[in-house]
Amino acid sequence: MKIRAILTDLDGTLLEPDGSLCLEAAEALRILCDRGIPVLPVTSKTAAEVIWLLERLGLPGPAGFENGAGLVERGGRITLHPEAVAVDALRDVAAGLRRETAAPLRTLDEVSDDELGSLTGLTGDELKRARDRRATLPLVVGEAWDAKLSAAAPPHVLLVRGNRFLHLQGRHAKASVAAELLAAAPGDGAVVACGDSPNDLELLQLGDVAVIVPSATGFHHGLRTALPRARVAPAPHGRGWALSVMQLLREEGR
Repeated sequence: MKIRAILTDLDGTLLEPDGSLCLEAAEALRILCDRGIPVLPVTSKTAAEVIWLLERLGLPGPAGFENGAGLVERGGRITLHPEAVAVDALRDVAAGLRRETAAPLRTLDEVSDDELGSLTGLTGDELKRARDRRATLPLVVGEAWDAKLSAAAPPHVLLVRGNRFLHLQGRHAKASVAAELLAAAPGDGAVVACGDSPNDLELLQLGDVAVIVPSATGFHHGLRTALPRARVAPAPHGRGWALSVMQLLREEGR
């Protein structure tokens, strides 16, 4: 099986929960680079975080940011998806949802740096980049409120559950930018899609090969139910990502 490109989530998938890159994942990225196989991140992270991470990971881009709200193109140019909703408008929507549902939700703006650091493992400039939102607004609220909040949301927005937050955003998803990303990887071969949480579902569905990456407590069963033919990585987070990628490369060499 020839691999055309790898579309991948970052937090909890390629990266560890604290944002670090394990040795196995770093080696797998090096091998993919040597073989000319593009790794194309699609993440809930901000454009500022993505630009910083692409340089750190040695990836040229492009990459999707804020759950498909837009693209960081090669060279750092940022473009927004047509259905992206500006963050100021999302703040108004969040305030309306709080009034209508009485949900004890807090926006990312209302979370202190200390709490955000505790939730994400980020510090200093990393926190500033995480707050530099263009078109999504993470909410801190229990999963038990998800259905009620979604039912009350106006039609031009979605609420999408990630690893740590409920993301308020326009009607886009990580898969919304996949065509633009894959345009940077012309040719034939299989597209591999990797993710670990519900906001990765549409992305995983696009892959010729889908890899569900588990956390330390196991894989997300909703993803497995929706994607019964998906592979489940044999270890959590970046190590599982790397082991799965290396197995695919071995199969490619058959």
